[in-house]
Amino acid sequence: MTTGHRGSVRRRTLVLLILLAILYVLVAGRLVYVQVAKRAEFQDWGARIRFRKSTLHALRGCIYDRDKRVLAVSIEAATVYAHRDELTDIPKTARQVAEMMHADPRVIEGKLHGTHATIWLAKRVDPRIGREIRLGYKTIIRRKVGKVYKNVEKREEMPGIGVLYDTKRVYPSGSTASQILGFLNGENVGAEGLELVENYELKGIDGKMTTEVDAQRREIAETCHTEEQPINGKDIVLTIDTTVQQIAEDALGKMAQTYHPESACAVVLDAKTGEILALANYPSFDPNSSARNKPGLWRNRAVADLYEPGSTLKVVTVGAALNEGVSPRKIVACCAGREKIPGGRITCTVHRPFVGGHGAVDMYKIIQYSCNIGAAHLALGLGSEKLYDYEKAFGLMDRINAGFGCEAVGSALPPKDWRVIHLMNIGFGQGINVTPLQMAAAYATIAAGGVYREPKVVREVWNPDGSIARRFKAAKPRRVISREAAAELTRMLVNCAENGTGKPARIEGRTVAGKTGSAQVFSGTGVVSGAFIASFMGFVPASKPRLVIAVVARQPQGSHWGATVAAPVFKEIGERSLWYLKVPSDAPAKPKSIPKPVGNRKGLA
Repeated sequence: MTTGHRGSVRRRTLVLLILLAILYVLVAGRLVYVQVAKRAEFQDWGARIRFRKSTLHALRGCIYDRDKRVLAVSIEAATVYAHRDELTDIPKTARQVAEMMHADPRVIEGKLHGTHATIWLAKRVDPRIGREIRLGYKTIIRRKVGKVYKNVEKREEMPGIGVLYDTKRVYPSGSTASQILGFLNGENVGAEGLELVENYELKGIDGKMTTEVDAQRREIAETCHTEEQPINGKDIVLTIDTTVQQIAEDALGKMAQTYHPESACAVVLDAKTGEILALANYPSFDPNSSARNKPGLWRNRAVADLYEPGSTLKVVTVGAALNEGVSPRKIVACCAGREKIPGGRITCTVHRPFVGGHGAVDMYKIIQYSCNIGAAHLALGLGSEKLYDYEKAFGLMDRINAGFGCEAVGSALPPKDWRVIHLMNIGFGQGINVTPLQMAAAYATIAAGGVYREPKVVREVWNPDGSIARRFKAAKPRRVISREAAAELTRMLVNCAENGTGKPARIEGRTVAGKTGSAQVFSGTGVVSGAFIASFMGFVPASKPRLVIAVVARQPQGSHWGATVAAPVFKEIGERSLWYLKVPSDAPAKPKSIPKPVGNRKGLA
């Protein structure tokens, strides 16, 4: 080998050694960078690949009625999904999954052809379906076992199909109290009703779990490690009585079959405590399938919708006058059927024998025959400031914090802006807007001897262990009118039910105190032609009040009178509820007519 060739080999060898040294330094430097400088970051990255963190969902609390009957409960459910990249034979997988889920294969296949990495095939289905899917597709084959053939079950894996376990909200009573309860959205969060208002108490706190996964990102069951246990949600106990609620909803439904109102509601209060025993709305909906219903059905009209109460408000005007010392038998006006006043005209709806008006009227006649002119003159005597103060004291000008979260605020012009026409109209229930619940609370004030108690729908909140976390207490009661004024007003309402416009509300064996109402519907442009609101409100038994019932029907067809549309609903709710609550009768039943003897009277004892 020549000297020149040896020199060339040495140079190439040296260059190679230098390159190898540089490469070694680079690799060593990279190792130092990975193992030292970026150690924590790469450890975290490796943990994310090796481990999967998942949520342990807390069990949502239940909602109960006052007798601990379940109104809303969460049960186990399964959610079926697919990993798009792991699917091998989409048509075959679609057929298998559809068969196990009892679904349309074309729908499932359409979803599997989606572009998302994770495809949700079905949410919150029967957990038994989820368990079947986890075991794999089942086929039955005939196999020879010994000398005989037997049917043998075979399970086939479905690559890319997975199952998660979650909870599903169920409302066992269906549409009963649906506007009170509300429902959950797709993320298991309260969307309407008490599910929304009490969502913080009901939802609980989710826990966390870490699981090691294999190379195909499948969980290794033996490696599950719980980091934080879930804290289940609290239970809510309502003042609602499910039986009374169903009675009220049934009565509204029967009325709707005859008069077909746009909407209707009924409120039943405990006359002793002011608690809400029932709050029914028509039409209703099934919260188990809320997405299939129009959003308008979700509205709790009894607390969210304002309306002009009409003649049912006359009790506030009369109660205020009584409390101010006006004699109940004092003639306050002479009703001729209509009367011209500054700024307009007042008319009375009169029936036989009052064709030419109600004549000389006192407070008893105002309530008994629903005289607008008499109530208007009482309001005029009280004055705008004083009448407004009484309406506010009766709870008509403030928001009732009953616990629904959607309570509307009663409204009227400020009293300083009331002209004579406004003052007199408000005296008989026009020019003021209230909710049915507010009116029910006003009548409950009369039933309670003149003391106002704010209605409540939530009674208690329970911890998951059954202990009481919180008791809801109503606001401090306040006296609105004297006991004597309330007693006199009660006698007027009893007279109205027995001898006046409220006769259809009479209940055999009970003394009923109540008042009819009929008011026109107003929109932003004025009176809606042919649209009325029919109502009846009162309490029973009048001698010792147990139930306060308010019924309001918006735009009934065929009749718009409170006596024909709403009073029979009051009667049915009162009659059935009092029987259910075992409230004793307070009035003797009317004796049945005795047939006259036929033939010769001689010889009869």
